[in-house]
Amino acid sequence: MTKLLDRLRGKRVGVVLSAGYFGFYGHAGFVEGLLSSGITPRAWAGTSAGGMIAAFAAAGLAPARMAELILEQRREHFWDPDWLGIAADAFQKGHRASGLLKGQRFVELLGQFLPVRDFASLVTPLLLVATNLSTQAPQLMTGGELASAVHATCAYPGLFQAVRREGQLLWDGGIVDKAPALALSESPLGKDLDVLLVHFLPSRDGAKEPTGALAYASGMASGFAAIRKDHFRLQLALLEARGVEVHVVTSRLPPVSPKEMHRGPDAVKAGRESLLAALERAPEKWSFED
Repeated sequence: MTKLLDRLRGKRVGVVLSAGYFGFYGHAGFVEGLLSSGITPRAWAGTSAGGMIAAFAAAGLAPARMAELILEQRREHFWDPDWLGIAADAFQKGHRASGLLKGQRFVELLGQFLPVRDFASLVTPLLLVATNLSTQAPQLMTGGELASAVHATCAYPGLFQAVRREGQLLWDGGIVDKAPALALSESPLGKDLDVLLVHFLPSRDGAKEPTGALAYASGMASGFAAIRKDHFRLQLALLEARGVEVHVVTSRLPPVSPKEMHRGPDAVKAGRESLLAALERAPEKWSFED
């Protein structure tokens, strides 16, 4: 049996970390397991929570330190609601009502944690994806200031206000591209890669019908989840047709949210164990049901 680890060892690997609500815990465990197994990625790509961890990894932050920093955080460290600003902005036709949080505390944390300030100073090349609300298109970010790019890819709709970066208004990249494997392959960063390894975090809510007072919001979330999943399936089909080798590791993590951050250590462990188990198995084909 040829194990996944054998398929990756000695190859030029590009790693893609998917979007996933508060999924940075699981991604941190995944990265820790990957690097401890002797795999040194040649490029990183990510969206939303996966984009943040990809940025940490590309900047050369040690996996143990990465997990430590994330686990130290509490809700109050990034929670900066903007009730007055949202109310005032409603009369000025601004964009503050796109989310509850200003995001200033989050950016300050990124400034403390990221060892470098811009893409050009990264140890390993990095591609991040955001949703461009100004052009209604995906926004690929491979250059410029780093913290603002991470902020943009992580700006979860309704939670964070949209981010103004380089003249464009950006939201969470997971809206348009849950796991940017195709974007990495087609970019200049992907031209010398031998294989792509994707850490995929499925929507944790699973299949259920929207009900109650928040039926509209939950229904929209379910609809977007279906689109994102099918988009990823089509990416894999196109990459396969092009002869690009792609392996997907799916992790199902304990639920973590702003009110459930105490489950972070369990999610880190789950991400690490999921990767280590996958490395010891033969490569498996990702299916739509994952």
